[in-house]
Amino acid sequence: MEARKGWAWASTMMLAMALVAAGCGNGTNGNNKPDTTGESTGNNQSTSSEKPQEKVTITYSQWGTAEELQRTQELLDTFMKVYPNITVKLEGKDWGTYWDGLTAGASGGILPDVMKTSFAYVSKYAELGIFKELDGLLDSHSFDRSAIADGMLSMHQFGGKQVSLPIDANVIMFYYNKALFDDPATNPKQASYPSTEPTWEEVLDIATKMTLDTNGKNPGEDGFDSNNIKQWGMSTVPGADLGMFEPILYSNGAKLINDDDTVALNTPEAREVIDFFIKATQQGVNTSPAQIEGMGGVQNLAITTGKVAMNLAGSWNVAHYADANIDYGITHVPKFQSTQTVIQPAGVAMSASTKHEEAAFTLMSWLAGPEGQTELAKQGFSIPSNSQAADAYLETAGAEFKIFLDAQAFGISAPYSVKKTDLVFTHGTQILRDPLSGNGDVEAAIADLQAALQ
Repeated sequence: MEARKGWAWASTMMLAMALVAAGCGNGTNGNNKPDTTGESTGNNQSTSSEKPQEKVTITYSQWGTAEELQRTQELLDTFMKVYPNITVKLEGKDWGTYWDGLTAGASGGILPDVMKTSFAYVSKYAELGIFKELDGLLDSHSFDRSAIADGMLSMHQFGGKQVSLPIDANVIMFYYNKALFDDPATNPKQASYPSTEPTWEEVLDIATKMTLDTNGKNPGEDGFDSNNIKQWGMSTVPGADLGMFEPILYSNGAKLINDDDTVALNTPEAREVIDFFIKATQQGVNTSPAQIEGMGGVQNLAITTGKVAMNLAGSWNVAHYADANIDYGITHVPKFQSTQTVIQPAGVAMSASTKHEEAAFTLMSWLAGPEGQTELAKQGFSIPSNSQAADAYLETAGAEFKIFLDAQAFGISAPYSVKKTDLVFTHGTQILRDPLSGNGDVEAAIADLQAALQ
């Protein structure tokens, strides 16, 4: 879930409310950097064995491709120039191996000093006791959390305690293929682009006009052939990615899962949303799972096929659109009652068993603070989570991506429990994908999903 682009902002006052950030506050060593001497101030006494000016080596582990790891190494090289007494060794793994390693490390006691975390796995691994609670360190080092949106902070908390700091700010958005809208051959009804904060009714009207069968007819017209569609108005397959579907539920006052980890899809508000997409799919306006598979199998990339006008996707997908030479537009996730999105931030956590607490916290606070975040933004691949890095963010990517920063004001506060992670990434896709698109018994599927979470 790595974002592929990064950018900066136009107005600090406006985006301070919208951005999610982990600020690096005034340190205890008089130079606005966290104390790396091993002597913490305040009531949270450090357990580090380091001495003033003593050189120390710590490990930082993360998942990622070779390119992503190279960019991280560049950040770490910059950090080590700022803190020459701290050497950071990067341990890189692929996604699956990374999490398997943390599981093994939890039982074997061998863990990196600092490790990257996913918003969806914070609770799962915090339950294993491998993450150090950070509130005491954050307070004793005057780490500024005032620019961090509650929604993002909550995604990196466990049991009400901060166990990780967000370092990027991926958001879910709504995209459209401008070329299809601009060409009379693919837009004979002259449908307009979706507005900045569209409603689903607006999008449905646009999507209906943009859906064409092989005879050039739209859904609802006499003779429309739903078995021979050549262009679909939109692609939002609810069961394919429940994490992306969650803000749509929230926009109608519904939830994906309750606080007691029971499935929340049987409420009238949730069923209204589900029925909307089932109907749109049955009418041929929205793609079915089978149709998406026939176009490559990735709903997020539907507009790159030239056969879909609009789709829901993450901020990281802009790199794929650029690679496909798609002239695309971006707008906020359509709403039923209120505009909402979900922020899917990666973060950094500290091992509860580290012997180098101060050095580890120095690295974490730099990566999540304005200095490290600015360096991250300059690389042009990730949306920084710190508001003070927004200028560098937009300078790198361009003003058109300011909408990603603005979207964070609409972020829902919906942290992941262990069962929610299972619901979204395992059981939900298996059980709900077809029923939520109109091919199956929704009531039975919800019941089966609840049973699977027991």
